Amino acid sequence: MDLRINLKSRVPVHLQLEQQIKHLIMTGGFEVGGRLPSIRAMAGYLRINRNTVARVFSDLEREGFVESRRGSGMYVLEPPVDAIEMKDDVLDRVMDLAAAQGLPVEDLAYALLARSGAEPREKAKILFVECTREALDQFSDELEAQLPVDVERVLLEDLPGRLSEDGETPWAMAVTTFFHVHEVQDLVEPLGVETVALLAEANLESLRRLTDLPAGTTVGVVGWGRTCMENLSRSLEGAGLDHLEFVQSYVDRDAKEAIPDLHGCRAVVCASITARRLRELGVPEDLEIIEEDQTLDKGGVEMLGRMLRRAQPPTP
Repeated sequence: MDLRINLKSRVPVHLQLEQQIKHLIMTGGFEVGGRLPSIRAMAGYLRINRNTVARVFSDLEREGFVESRRGSGMYVLEPPVDAIEMKDDVLDRVMDLAAAQGLPVEDLAYALLARSGAEPREKAKILFVECTREALDQFSDELEAQLPVDVERVLLEDLPGRLSEDGETPWAMAVTTFFHVHEVQDLVEPLGVETVALLAEANLESLRRLTDLPAGTTVGVVGWGRTCMENLSRSLEGAGLDHLEFVQSYVDRDAKEAIPDLHGCRAVVCASITARRLRELGVPEDLEIIEEDQTLDKGGVEMLGRMLRRAQPPTP
C-alpha cells in the first residue's frame, strides 16, 4: 500500500489517511471496483488505531468515494466528479495567483506544508444585499465559492425589517454592489457594521456577442424592473461598444402582460430571468436575446477576502 502516516505531524492522523486514500482513488492508485484492505489490515500496516481507520472509511463512504458491501468489505467507487473538479479548480487558481505574484511553486508548496497543522479558518458571517432574488443568489453563491464565508441573503426592500427584528448584527461586514452601497450604508453603518461595495461586471460571452453586432444596431437594455435596467446599463458603460445604439426598457412586474417597448431593436441584452419573461410575453422570434448575468469583479472579491482575514486572524 502506498500510504504513509507521520505521527510527528501536527495534521491529525485521520486527515492524513483520508486525504491520501482520496488522492489514490482520484489518480487511479486504488482502482474503481477494487476492494480496500480491511480495517484490521490497514490499521496493522500503518500501526494506527482501528477506530481511526473505521472513521476514515465511514467518512469516505459518506462522501461517495467507497461503498460497504455486507460481509465482503469496502469497495472503491468512481470518484465524485465535483470533488475532482473542485480540487483541480482550487489548485489552478492558487497556481495562477502564485504566477501572477512571481512566487515559485516550490516556495508555495513549502509554505502550505508549514501551515498544514493550523486550524482551518472559521467562516465569517457576512450580509449580502441586492435588489432581485436572482442577483442576490448568484452573487452570494459566487462569494461562498471563493471565500470562507457564510452569507445571509437579504433583499434590499427587506433590509429595514431584517435590521429591526432583534437588533442583533451578527455579520463581520455588509456587502453589496456599487449600485446600492449608499442605501445599505445608511441602514447598517449606524449599527456599527462596515459596508463593502463590489463591482458587478458584464460577462465576456455577452460582450463578445455585442461586439460582433453590426455598427448602428439598436440594442435594448432590458431590466427586470427599472432598477435592474439602470444597473445593467451602468455595467455596460465603458465596455467599448460605441458602435451600438442602446435604448433602455424594463419588464413591469406589476403589469403581467405588458411587453416592454422594443420598437426598432434588433437585439436585446438582459438577465436570464428577464429573457425567460420576454419569451413568455411573445417577443418577435427574430429578435436576438443576449443573456447577460453579471459576475462579481474578482479583484473586489480578493479585496474582501483580505479585509476579512485582517478582521479575523487565523487560529494559531
